Amino acid sequence: MKFGKHLRDNILSEWRFYSVDYKEMKKAIKINENNKFFVALEDSEAKLIKFYREKEGWANSYMSTLEDRVAELRLVTTLEQDDSPTESVSVSDQSVSSTSEDEESATSTFEGDLNGILSTLNAENEDAAIKDAYRRVGASKHFKTYIYAKKSLATYERELDLLIEFLEMNKTAFRKILKKFDKQTGSSVKEEKLVAMSDTLTLLEGHMFKELKEVVGEMINETMRLKPVLPRGWEGRKVYTIGCFDLFHRGHQNVLLSLREFGCFVVAGIHDDESYFQLKGKYTIDNLETRMENIKPFVDQAFVIPSTDPEVYIQAMVSQHDIDSGACCYGRGDDMLEFPSRPWVESVMPVHFVPRTEGCSSTLIRTIYHSEDESLRKKAAFAKTRYDGKPIDDDGNVLKLSAKSKPLTAE
Repeated sequence: MKFGKHLRDNILSEWRFYSVDYKEMKKAIKINENNKFFVALEDSEAKLIKFYREKEGWANSYMSTLEDRVAELRLVTTLEQDDSPTESVSVSDQSVSSTSEDEESATSTFEGDLNGILSTLNAENEDAAIKDAYRRVGASKHFKTYIYAKKSLATYERELDLLIEFLEMNKTAFRKILKKFDKQTGSSVKEEKLVAMSDTLTLLEGHMFKELKEVVGEMINETMRLKPVLPRGWEGRKVYTIGCFDLFHRGHQNVLLSLREFGCFVVAGIHDDESYFQLKGKYTIDNLETRMENIKPFVDQAFVIPSTDPEVYIQAMVSQHDIDSGACCYGRGDDMLEFPSRPWVESVMPVHFVPRTEGCSSTLIRTIYHSEDESLRKKAAFAKTRYDGKPIDDDGNVLKLSAKSKPLTAE
């Protein structure tokens, strides 16, 4: 594979504008535009330095947030020794066992149907106890603090991996394009330029991000040791979620991956194109088939919601048996706490939230690549972002394309 294509295909779309302009420099070499080549080289270096400094500031700042979350988890773990929700499971199991002994005594006196009735009652009591334990654990400060620490750390670690990979690819891009320039022009500027760019190339080694990754790895290990004891059967539950998943990005991936903390089988509802338009007042960039294909590697089952109100469709997906036995729950990002159908969902299963991934959003990608306004596209590419990943101007206003305009074709 050509390196230019490899570079383009393996860099996050949100970061592509900061990358080495390999295509432009290669074009300049081909048409013998040396001045154009060196201008593009300098611009690429300047953009990468800007990118690095911004990510360096973010990484150090967010590390403080992570340290606070792990410290809070330590404190909660220490304080929450009494009133552990899992104790209720143990007590419930004992009561079931005690009732079973009573049952054996009764069946020595009474015949037939009484044994079946008591067995049914015992099973119902056990299901009720387990369901209660699931809700209590999920609602406990210990578990919520653990989930926020664990998900934030895992997301941060993946972000560091992406940053290290991005920097490494761009370092390679500089070396390759300068080698190509020397070969095409018969000159020998590569080593001279690499020496002049030594400070930049040192940044591209990503030493700071690699050091942070080692620290985060230790924090993840500590967080796992502080994980609350979960009721039996917790890991075997089905986890439901609903979304649109347009312009599928790492924020979507991080949420879907984190749902495995609540169970082993993830079921995702996805709005069709028409209901998306009715909900958001804008067209999807990716059609339903593409969006379903994008989420499939991260879920075990998907179903389509052809309405702005998902309630009747999730009701049809959730079996009464799973509701009665407590074998299901619902999870999603914390960017929409009052999500559609929450009252019904919460009445039949526990609801869990996870923190969203900072600095990325479908709005950002949509504005950069699908706005008809070229100046807006470039402005969004280099703009600061809010917590929810939306690009903003200097006054804090969100940069976005006209809601009801037809999007441009993806590049």
